[in-house]
Amino acid sequence: MTQNENTKRAKKAALEHGADLVGIVSVLDLPEHSERIERLLPDARSVLVLAAAHSLASLRSGANELAQFDTIHAYNESARAAHAAARLLENHGHLSAGVPAFIPLDMEEPGKGMRGEICWRRAGVRAGLGSYGESGALVTEEYGQAIRLAGVVTTAELTPDAPSKEDVCDHCMRCVEACPVNALSGGGKINKKLCGDRIFKHGFRYFQKTMQGLLAEPTDELREIMEGSGLRQLWQTFMTGNYYYCFRCQCQCLASRLPVSPERAKRVEGSARLP
Repeated sequence: MTQNENTKRAKKAALEHGADLVGIVSVLDLPEHSERIERLLPDARSVLVLAAAHSLASLRSGANELAQFDTIHAYNESARAAHAAARLLENHGHLSAGVPAFIPLDMEEPGKGMRGEICWRRAGVRAGLGSYGESGALVTEEYGQAIRLAGVVTTAELTPDAPSKEDVCDHCMRCVEACPVNALSGGGKINKKLCGDRIFKHGFRYFQKTMQGLLAEPTDELREIMEGSGLRQLWQTFMTGNYYYCFRCQCQCLASRLPVSPERAKRVEGSARLP
């Protein structure tokens, strides 16, 4: 197949298997990640960036379990799309691999499981999916910040998409004002410690604290974890693989209120999958 045919088929496979948006960026246009991409797939030439949309009703619900449930769904959709596109390209002779934006991650130094192989926000901007918001997140015209991302690295020479010339974010600052711990200060600046303590409330740090407490003398904090809801939350995290506990900046984005794109509406109408 030609370069354009490979590009169209890969995008089509991703859109038919869970992605709501697809963009392509050349590895040469991601120099910050060149070493890590080389580790993932030597001789990779192109990166597909895939976005799966959230349910805004779930994100804006007062019940955190609904937002978590929808997050699992969105990540699964993006992962399914990544694997479908990768398999299609491999079937046509191009080595390709899906790359997660969520777990599993490399737990070794220096990232310690807190940094993915590729910054999908940056890759998404360069692949033309949208622009940066005041929170530092990728803002898309179709779904605002209410998306989850994954991608594919491939040795195929695909046709890259041009970065958007439009600033999708209207800089209303609602995402910054909505942050419950003041971790956002605009201009993409994030206090990762404050954000992490909130969004990963029952994630690795909580698990580490619990394990350290078990090795030492019991403290009031450890007793509260073991006897209260903390241990149950930790168990649920292990069972679902989802440890997000805050979605405020995502669901406040005004761009998220735009209608569903015609492409997505048509795809959902013709399938049994939930929109």
